[in-house]
Amino acid sequence: MRKLKWAALLLLILVLIAPAASVGALALSGSDPMRLAELSRADYEFDYVPQANSNYSLYVLSADGGRVEARAELLEDGEVIAVGEGRGAILTQWLVAGVNYTVRVSGSGSAMIEVARDALSRCYDQPLSARENEPSQKMIAHAYDAHWYSFQAEQTGMLMLTCVPEGAELSLSAMLFDDGGALVAQFENLSGGACMLRAATEAGRSYYLRVSAPAGGTGYYALNLHRPEEHELAALQFSQSAYGLTAGGELLLAREIEGEALLWVSESPEIARALPDGRIVGLRPGTARITAYGMLSEASCSVEVAFVALEKIEIAGEAIRLSVGDDAAVLVNFTPEDASDQRLRYVMENPLIASVSRDGVVKGLQSGETVLTVSNARGTVSASIEVIVSPAVRKYRALLVSEENYPFEENTVRTGSKASMQAIADLLETAEFEDASFVARRAEDLSKAELIAEIRSTFRNATPQDVSLFYITCHGSYEGGMSFLELSDGSSISARDLERELRAIPGTVVVLIDSCGSGGAIGAASEYEDFAKGVTGAFSGAAIRGSKYKVLASAGLDQDSYRIAFNAEAGAGTMATAFARALCDGAGWDIDRNDRGTMGADTDYDGSITLNELYQYMYSRVNWYLEIASSLTGQTYRQSVQVWPEGDPFVIFTRKSE
Repeated sequence: MRKLKWAALLLLILVLIAPAASVGALALSGSDPMRLAELSRADYEFDYVPQANSNYSLYVLSADGGRVEARAELLEDGEVIAVGEGRGAILTQWLVAGVNYTVRVSGSGSAMIEVARDALSRCYDQPLSARENEPSQKMIAHAYDAHWYSFQAEQTGMLMLTCVPEGAELSLSAMLFDDGGALVAQFENLSGGACMLRAATEAGRSYYLRVSAPAGGTGYYALNLHRPEEHELAALQFSQSAYGLTAGGELLLAREIEGEALLWVSESPEIARALPDGRIVGLRPGTARITAYGMLSEASCSVEVAFVALEKIEIAGEAIRLSVGDDAAVLVNFTPEDASDQRLRYVMENPLIASVSRDGVVKGLQSGETVLTVSNARGTVSASIEVIVSPAVRKYRALLVSEENYPFEENTVRTGSKASMQAIADLLETAEFEDASFVARRAEDLSKAELIAEIRSTFRNATPQDVSLFYITCHGSYEGGMSFLELSDGSSISARDLERELRAIPGTVVVLIDSCGSGGAIGAASEYEDFAKGVTGAFSGAAIRGSKYKVLASAGLDQDSYRIAFNAEAGAGTMATAFARALCDGAGWDIDRNDRGTMGADTDYDGSITLNELYQYMYSRVNWYLEIASSLTGQTYRQSVQVWPEGDPFVIFTRKSE
């Protein structure tokens, strides 16, 4: 990058010494599209290739504050297609990406010439807004892009501008113009790609700043227009001329300087890196010169980065114990703690029992014992530890989804959906299976894409011994032999598509579908005769019979699924689905009291509830709710909870001890 900067400087010198009345060549395509041109000495002709179809303008600005007059012609295939004269934006034309255009400029005065796309931040006339003492971040996304900013000076006096790149691939340049289009100050190039300029400004006057990367780099940079406080004007001075630091260590130089430093720069960032807060990070042995810049002064010191040899490494703990499918990070202690080279290598004696990543994360693969050896990169120091892998421990994960808000003219809000989801989440917090508990994740008002993303994210680490529970409460329907779940953005997902997504989850998958027509997911109608017609459900088809699914659906494929509340005075706030109420009542959670209740589904009083026990209880409980509602309204409500497979002894719920 240093060579590129010198090459650009050489081009500038050649332009300045070009003889009068000759034609100079400025290559504006593939480089920074702003150049100095002494129009009084020579006419200029250059080619320009636009990167996008758009309007482009040719700008002529004053390079020394003097008067500039210019005339320009834009040619395509030798034919003049636009002419302009004056200063500022002297011509504008629609250009086609990839086409080679020729620009001819003549006139008088010392000028800065730029071809710029007519877009926000890309040209003098459409700058971004900046404010003093309010740092901002921006990205140069394409090579040779330039950003324009405007700001109004808040005070009369000195202003310090700094542009600091985030990475080493970006080397920045900056120019400051006044509201008359005259150059006020140019950047001072600093090490590490940063740039700085200091300029005297007048209160209330507008200024225009141009930031670019002349070498063609891309990346983020931080911009700061620093208006100093009175105490920041003091001269900078380090307490000593040299400091020591170890590779891998840090030194807070901000404590070693008198005065207010606004910018820190390392001339050898590969040896020692300077951070914005004045911390210096040692990277490798050597000497780096560090410069602190203030408003009116600067000061430098040297930092010697020394190499500290590693004498010993120790692995924390007597052994690494984990289960199949689990992982654990290896904790290593270094002697001395500030050893320069702390890179490590990990080797597992038997990689069939456990694996280890390059950054020291051990994962259990199968039951057994093996040994992990950790050594430094040079192989001069090492330590070992036993790795004991136990049989897999079953993990319980849950994704609970509530679709409550819809873009429909009617039934815009499905009141009670969120309350139902929350009640089941509270219920799962009381469950415990051999010291394992459900880890539940809740999500509201998802689109189809968001629902699929949540399923994949929640269950991505599931293993064959795990239990994954998926609950959704939403509007639903049964059409064309398939149940559909209606989502909050107006889209829908079929039970078949949902099953295809859940099919990828290893282990047992408990599916709780709380919607109208949900029984179609398992081919279940309210009457056995309808079920016997051969309807095949997405979760109970012949291809997956005897599989991992345990399914409870809130209603038959030909039924609605109701929401109810038993406290009329409290209004809709106590509403929940009949399905969720029955589930919570059966498993021991009182929705209305928001507290533990009796485990109504535990018919054999063993503290565990099987899928069959829960189904039997919920089927009866929902009918009981609706009988009460029917007696109060005089209407008949029917909703039959459905299950697959029938009579399954799988334990779906146990309760934590009080």
